[in-house]
Amino acid sequence: MGVSKRSAKALGRTRALGSEAVPDDVLVELIRRVRDIETAYCDVAQKMGQLYIYADRHDLAVLTRQLDRPMRNASDNERAMASILDELQLNADRRH
Repeated sequence: MGVSKRSAKALGRTRALGSEAVPDDVLVELIRRVRDIETAYCDVAQKMGQLYIYADRHDLAVLTRQLDRPMRNASDNERAMASILDELQLNADRRH
């Protein structure tokens, strides 16, 4: 399995688990939960983008300005969770 761009970027940061020994069943559950959160953040980021585009299409400049920060935050949160997920998955892949 190749290393994604997100994974390569994540390798430069502190690993999600550090040097802690984590049982396989715990790692599997962590991956499942982080994947669920990452998926939810992805959905939120997509919906925020759609809202922004809709507001912009209707020349609602005040609303689009107000949406700028929440939209960036949703996207940043999704990327952060994706990075953590990649780190956990790399840890799991190294075990097998």
